[in-house]
Amino acid sequence: MNDSTYFMHERPEVLALVDRPVVTALDIGCGAAHFAAAVKRRTGATVWGIEPSPGAADAARSRIDRVFEGTYEQVERELPVHAFDAVFLNDVLEHMVDPWGALRKVRGLLQADGRIYASIPNVLFAESLLAILRSRDWRYTEAGILDVTHLRFFSRTSILRLFDDAGYRVERIVPLNSIHSWKWNLLNWVSQGYLTDFLPMQYGVIACSKA
Repeated sequence: MNDSTYFMHERPEVLALVDRPVVTALDIGCGAAHFAAAVKRRTGATVWGIEPSPGAADAARSRIDRVFEGTYEQVERELPVHAFDAVFLNDVLEHMVDPWGALRKVRGLLQADGRIYASIPNVLFAESLLAILRSRDWRYTEAGILDVTHLRFFSRTSILRLFDDAGYRVERIVPLNSIHSWKWNLLNWVSQGYLTDFLPMQYGVIACSKA
């Protein structure tokens, strides 16, 4: 995957989900911290990041307050408990062997009223499914829904189940980067909304601990 583009997204559509004050934040899989830096600029928060790519982690250190180099599993013991009022997981959970277990552990990092903000690819994305139907082949790609580094795949329904199983209450789940085409909108209208879950490329999630 091309680091020069993959690690540089500010993700304004995810930043727009943050509708409450943030004082301390953790961005898991922060890349070069362009998004984390945007969080810092908007909220004034102290922002930490976790990033496994050495080059991206080095770049992130110039943008946010502290960066741990490694996967979440490798650095989790260094993280303070109940320290963050926001934890961000932008296109990260699908790369994990055990996203359920990771989410359960992240609960211990949140303050009592803390929130998780996540972006998760939608395996039902219509354009990806059409490509599979046309080729009759499940072909991994360098980026996108079938990114070769994805280990897990989620739909809207399974995202809700993922968070519920991990002990969270989902406050909002919203479509991100949806198809905006009059043809698809017409088909969705004709099908009485059946295609609604096939239009978003990703879903944005805001969740808090049930406990």
